[in-house]
Amino acid sequence: MLDAVFSYLISKMIDMFPGLVTRRFISPTKLAEMVEVDLRRASPINISFGSSIPSLSLWFRISNKSLVNLVLDRLLIDLWIGQPFLHGAILSQYIVSKQSSIENAYFNTKLTNPQQDWIRKHVSGQLLSVPVTITVEAYFESKVGTIRVEQRIEHRTVPGRLQQFYITKITER
Repeated sequence: MLDAVFSYLISKMIDMFPGLVTRRFISPTKLAEMVEVDLRRASPINISFGSSIPSLSLWFRISNKSLVNLVLDRLLIDLWIGQPFLHGAILSQYIVSKQSSIENAYFNTKLTNPQQDWIRKHVSGQLLSVPVTITVEAYFESKVGTIRVEQRIEHRTVPGRLQQFYITKITER
């Protein structure tokens, strides 16, 4: 109970102080340690060959465990599917309020013919047979300045609801 009251009071003080004063209490480095970028839990990756334009979609969960509101400025993506596969970016801004999470940071890209061939070559049943590794570099604007968060997310083809990669409507040429 006392921790909750103390946390509430600190949060209100941070809201009242200008950024220069807030930086004395919370450094950008310390703030970055309180932010987590990961794939969302439900259907985080969708590879679709079923539409006229084959595509790959990623949904990210961003958790802000700090007492400072954040705005995602950009999220840079380096995706490996067994080998370097694509580089991309989310350039839309998302507000991530203090001590909250969002799960709607969305990335979508069209797949080239060589990318489609690579995926088809590494599909076993409905799952990819090679590990998927995503390195993200996220930049946030905050009251204490710009912060940078880097995360490496690795998933393997493991049965179960989590860490599965569904390949929808794979068709042969």
